[in-house]
Amino acid sequence: MLAAADVVLCQLEVPTATVKAALEMARGLGKLVLLNPAPVCGPLPAEWLAAADYLIPNELEAAALTGLPAGTLDEAILAAQALRQSGARNVIITLGARGILSVTDEGVAHYPAGKVDAIDTTAAGDTFLGGLAAAMSWGWTLPDAIHFGQAAASLSVTRAGAQPSIPYLNEVRSK
Repeated sequence: MLAAADVVLCQLEVPTATVKAALEMARGLGKLVLLNPAPVCGPLPAEWLAAADYLIPNELEAAALTGLPAGTLDEAILAAQALRQSGARNVIITLGARGILSVTDEGVAHYPAGKVDAIDTTAAGDTFLGGLAAAMSWGWTLPDAIHFGQAAASLSVTRAGAQPSIPYLNEVRSK
């Protein structure tokens, strides 16, 4: 399955041995690797940071991983820079209603969130990650992939529930 994938997205809701194996295999196959450290349970192994092309925590996870506050945009930038100094290549921090922060070799960019009437934010992060990964697998630029993930997440928060709130591709494309 990994050999056929364009993008491999890992998170920490499965056994750590599984995450380690998936990261190592994906890196060995030359795949684009995204790592969402949720639920965060302490510092990440250095080899996991090195294996991931993008580390994608939310602001609370970024704070837990670095020991630094990440509640404001300036604090999130410092936390992202600390994660890069720890070995993460590129860092994308989800900031909820404040948008997305990316800190990469190309620099720092903030992508404000659009205004929506949120009903339930349960699946917002997962929906963003899915949209981002899909757009990256299509070869989109990072800014375009982030915008696509944001569009998907902004639709999801206008609906109740987790899985039922995740929009279909045609809904995101028409947004």
